[in-house]
Amino acid sequence: MNGRSLLKKILFIAAFSTAPVVSAYTIGGAYASLDSCSWGQYGYEYGYIGTYNVNGKTYQVFFGNSYCKY
Repeated sequence: MNGRSLLKKILFIAAFSTAPVVSAYTIGGAYASLDSCSWGQYGYEYGYIGTYNVNGKTYQVFFGNSYCKY
């Protein structure tokens, strides 16, 4: 690997490591903000339960073994 390609690789990694994490989760077409994510029972199953705020209303979403989406 020559010096120029190494520099490009370092700059590429640096650009993405300092970029803010941006993601959006929607419920019913509206943006939802994650209030909490905890492991618990939802009906007869256990897993991660996300509590979201959508325009002042609270919703719970069951994710199972996957961590809650942001």
